[in-house]
Amino acid sequence: MTRATERILPAEPGTPPPPELPHPRPILFTIEVDEQSLSESVPHVNNVVYLAWIDRIAELAGDVFGHDRRSLAGMGRMWFAARHEIDYLAEVFAEQPLLAATWIHDHRRSSCRRDTLICRVEDGHPVARARSTWTWINLETRRPCRMPPDVLEQLDPLHRLDHAESSA
Repeated sequence: MTRATERILPAEPGTPPPPELPHPRPILFTIEVDEQSLSESVPHVNNVVYLAWIDRIAELAGDVFGHDRRSLAGMGRMWFAARHEIDYLAEVFAEQPLLAATWIHDHRRSSCRRDTLICRVEDGHPVARARSTWTWINLETRRPCRMPPDVLEQLDPLHRLDHAESSA
């Protein structure tokens, strides 16, 4: 874990989500931005820090459902990132508190797409939006495998797909 991701914490109960979220039950986190998150040449958050935040937020969201990485490894399974798409919408500076909301957009038999929205606390303005594709991997074969029904149910996706039609 990097210093930038150590300052991501579950939001306090009752924290309102950012405005206009499509998912009714997002998982919320606060992010404290410090000097070490900034770019060396321009005093705003470095783009690789956003990626670290998104990865850590996904990990912490899994923890909420009891899918921490140690437990998953014990099951011989793990989420592997297959793709990250990040839209940078506004600059972020040191000491600017942020609120992140994350939810599952949709899932297939062995993968899901997780959306993350990061906003400034002061005005709710979005600073970054990301969609990440995560693949459920069998650690022994290192190949994608079908998620068990209990995992699929816990994902609580915004969109439910017909799994007879989905192959990934």
